[in-house]
Amino acid sequence: MSRDLRRFLVLACPLFVLAACSVGSRLYISGEPSRPVGPQRPAAAPQAVVLDFDYVPVEPGVVGRDYDNVRPIEWKGEPGKAIADLIASVLAEGGVAAVRAAADNPALENIPVRISGNVRRFEVNVRRRGTVKIVNEGAVALSVTVAGGSLSSPLSFGTTSSNSAEDVFVTPEGARQVLFSSANAAAEEIARRVLDAGVFAPQPSGK
Repeated sequence: MSRDLRRFLVLACPLFVLAACSVGSRLYISGEPSRPVGPQRPAAAPQAVVLDFDYVPVEPGVVGRDYDNVRPIEWKGEPGKAIADLIASVLAEGGVAAVRAAADNPALENIPVRISGNVRRFEVNVRRRGTVKIVNEGAVALSVTVAGGSLSSPLSFGTTSSNSAEDVFVTPEGARQVLFSSANAAAEEIARRVLDAGVFAPQPSGK
């Protein structure tokens, strides 16, 4: 065995093992979308409640397809709950005390602003591009309704976020990153539009 061939095998073996671990009848994504850890804000009375978004999957648990290996991509999480959590977190980062709640929770009816909506798309697909590259493509599309606060009537709008990344092999981590990144970007866009609409009264400075 030549020196060059041995060197290639040493470098390539870990990649082949990683690829082999991801091959099966289904590709599974684990974990939950989350926000970067930032400074903690003092507790305050909630100004907004973000209700779990409605979501109807085409196939339970399936969020996309690995076209390269001809198999579905599964995530056991709840897209409607995950999106609501992200929006509440982004609002909190912007200085608005917000909580997530189930849509049928009667204990939060006195909170001034209510945000609800539908997850129209929560998807990640993996496709081969050329001979050595695969592309992870994530997309999240939402319809949102905001009621209360300074609004005289409910505010409704939609947003779509997408993200992609190239890799050598199909891995759960690659699919997870682009899907969760798309979810975060969509939540950030919703929070920005809500704040820009002046839904919340300016908060006292505390001085």
